[in-house]
Formats: sequence, C-alpha cells, structure tokens
Amino acid sequence: MKKTGLLFTSILVLAFAITAFAQEEEADWRNFEFTAHSGITLPTGSLKTWNDSLGAKTGLNFGGSGGLYFNEKFCLGAYFNYTQSPMNLYNLHYKQYDMGAYAKYAFVGESNFEPYVKLSAGLDFAKFATWVDPANNRLREVSYDGGLAFGAYAGFLFYTSDYGGIFAEAGYHLANLKDNPGEHAGKEYYFKDNLKYLDIKVGVMVFFGPEK
Repeated sequence: MKKTGLLFTSILVLAFAITAFAQEEEADWRNFEFTAHSGITLPTGSLKTWNDSLGAKTGLNFGGSGGLYFNEKFCLGAYFNYTQSPMNLYNLHYKQYDMGAYAKYAFVGESNFEPYVKLSAGLDFAKFATWVDPANNRLREVSYDGGLAFGAYAGFLFYTSDYGGIFAEAGYHLANLKDNPGEHAGKEYYFKDNLKYLDIKVGVMVFFGPEK
C-alpha cells in the first residue's frame, strides 16, 4: 500500500507541475501525441552479474505511449514498455513489463529538429529465470510482484510532416523490486535486487490537433 501511495503521489506531483506551467495561453497548440517504439536495453549494476552466472546481456524493448498537451511544450501521458534480455549462459530471457505516467517538456523552435526531456513513474513487473532447487539444477521463469519504477530520458523529434516524425531517446530506468515475492509450485521466492538499466529507443510520433 505504501508503494502504491507513493506512485500516485508522484503522478499527482507531475500533473500539478505541468498544469501550473500550462496557465500560459498559446494561440496554436497540439492536442495529443501517440508514439510507437523499439530499441535496445543495456543492463547495468547487478543485472549484468545476476546470481553470478545468470547475468543479462543486451536486450530488446518495444512499446508505446499517448499523451495530452496542456500547451505546445508540456505533455502528460501514459506509457507501456516491454523489455526482454537474454541470459549469458542459458537459452532463457529476463522479461519486464513497465507501465505508468510520464511528463515531457519539448524545446519548441522553428526548425524540424525538436529536443525534449521526459520523466516517468510507474510499476515494473519482472518475470525472471530463478533457481527452484537448492542444488541450482533447475531454472524456471517466476513472475514477481510489481514495484515502483522511475525513469529520466532525453531525446529529439525530427519532423517529417506537420503531424509528426521520427524520434530517438536515451534514458536511465530504475525498478524497485528488491525482496518482492514470487511463487512457483507453491513455494515463495524473493527478488534478489533492484533493477537498473539504460534504454535506447527509436520510433514514430504522431500528433492530433492544430500544430503551430
């Protein structure tokens, strides 16, 4: 309950911050944005050496998002991201499902090149290969309870039309999953550590509504 309360508090803080900025009226502004992306995920910290021999290698990600613009610069939205990373020594993968809210600030100018920064807060659910016997002879995929996740990103959009274009972004993701429980064959397991990784994403962004 404490984690859920903290998540909603974080989302409300983002919403109020954007609403405060949005009081400045704009003559022309875009209403909505929708994105679809794919990319690579670079594990850092304990994820690279998970349980000594079970470290993760560079993985793939894909997902999408949708947001509402309060003016032409400030956007609040929701996102979903799926990550799958292969293991070093076994033909198995680590899987993560991340969903939540984001706040975005776009540095709007006159060119087709538009940089932006973005913060996200949500829930991360992990499905990880886990040793399920004392002798470490059997690996099974175990789904663990979700934990709070936070991200910070920087990117840019290159307009290919008045209604959208191609974007690229990179960022850092932290998922607070340490000691979260999971169950397999009636036995409870606990997640080893928090997860940290770098995301690089490329995709398409489409706007709906008047564009300046």
